[in-house]
Amino acid sequence: MYAVMTPESLGSDDLIPPPSPDLLRRYGTSDESLRRLSSRHHQTLVHRTSSVDDAAFAHRDARIEALAVAEGHDGVVIDLGIPRVVEERASDVSLSHATQWYVADYAELANRTLSTVGLAAFGLPEIVVAEVDQSQPAMAGAVLAGLVHRLIAEWPANDPVGRASVTLRDIAYGLGDAQAAQTPRDRSVEVAVTYDPERQLLDVRMLDDPATTLFAP
Repeated sequence: MYAVMTPESLGSDDLIPPPSPDLLRRYGTSDESLRRLSSRHHQTLVHRTSSVDDAAFAHRDARIEALAVAEGHDGVVIDLGIPRVVEERASDVSLSHATQWYVADYAELANRTLSTVGLAAFGLPEIVVAEVDQSQPAMAGAVLAGLVHRLIAEWPANDPVGRASVTLRDIAYGLGDAQAAQTPRDRSVEVAVTYDPERQLLDVRMLDDPATTLFAP
């Protein structure tokens, strides 16, 4: 579900209170987007309901529709599932670019964990990466982006539980690198994924040091 916030009404306003600026900022919304949002008080909702098989495509199509409406009416789009302002253009939306679809929440980094917010929209459990090196959170974030890229591409045909190899190419796609298709895939980091039914989360542990296996000369 997306809220398109516009300076003028597009016919009839939907009355779901938008998330607070503090909550939007927590999940990565820029100050410029918050400034634009403050002068756009009319709301139109764009939403889809789908089976798990079609969830990724429904999510993509709803976002493209919401952004197209915003681009035509000087609007701002809020992803209500995360929540955050969607800052790309409709033409830039890509399921391969994983970081468009989730937020890496570093709030528990003091406990050496890194989690996602946003995968539930695909019918996936959220991820918690354990035993994160606190001195290299960006490295863990990059591996997470590559893993999420793989999960979105392969779910629900492939069960995410088990061992997986996250390659440099997976990471490049996940981070939205324009040269991802040319990125080598001969270097990878092994991860182990288990499902915790009580917390309804995917627990992920890196079995290699990504600084060595991915980036060492």
